[in-house]
Amino acid sequence: MPIAKIHVLEGQYDEARLGKVSSAVQNGLISALGIPPEDFFQIFHVLPRNQYRHTPSFLGLKYSDDLIVLEITFISGRPKEKRLGLLKALNDAVVAAAGISPDDLMIAFYEVPGDNISFGRGLAQRAHISDNAPTGT
Repeated sequence: MPIAKIHVLEGQYDEARLGKVSSAVQNGLISALGIPPEDFFQIFHVLPRNQYRHTPSFLGLKYSDDLIVLEITFISGRPKEKRLGLLKALNDAVVAAAGISPDDLMIAFYEVPGDNISFGRGLAQRAHISDNAPTGT
């Protein structure tokens, strides 16, 4: 059920480049978490400069106008090692696909209980996952 929100600066990413980022994010989720390919939910925010501001550097990293802020929401229950592996898989895949610096991908995970998500009809189809399965989907 991962939902990916991908934020970029307007003018830096054309449709083809956005498509590469999209595929890289989905492939990273599939390879690192084992989600099924049809578990595909992405939202792109292409923002004008006055709505997309960031520091030029932080923690020894240097950011350019290519900076991507990637937010992923998924059902809780995955072990720390799995989440750390996902950070690396996503960075490797997106950096290669978009042709950006490894510094230019900021990733934030948001974990929520399965009973806080409905895929439709107002039902919590995955309510059991965060309670019973350590790997969730």
